[in-house]
Amino acid sequence: LLLVVLFVKIKPSDASILRRPTVVTWVNGVGFSVEHMVDATPIISKLFGGEEVEFCHNPTAMTSDDDYMGYIGDMTQAGTQKLGRITGEVDALVSHLR
Repeated sequence: LLLVVLFVKIKPSDASILRRPTVVTWVNGVGFSVEHMVDATPIISKLFGGEEVEFCHNPTAMTSDDDYMGYIGDMTQAGTQKLGRITGEVDALVSHLR
């Protein structure tokens, strides 16, 4: 009976090949503009050790930070999505996460 044991030494440069890839991604909340997303991306990246951050912007009905009617529209949309309605924004998020 011959028993062979193989030890493989993994160099740090090889370890990145073996680990599961991770992507940091985020989706905006109600009333976030693309500008808000772009401004916050470096902050989120820093929280994750400088990892690249990808965002999926869900368009807002708000035209400014003071647009309460747009806010109500966004909340209505979020409520219908919570009840199971599939919208274009839901499809965009699913596509982004694939």
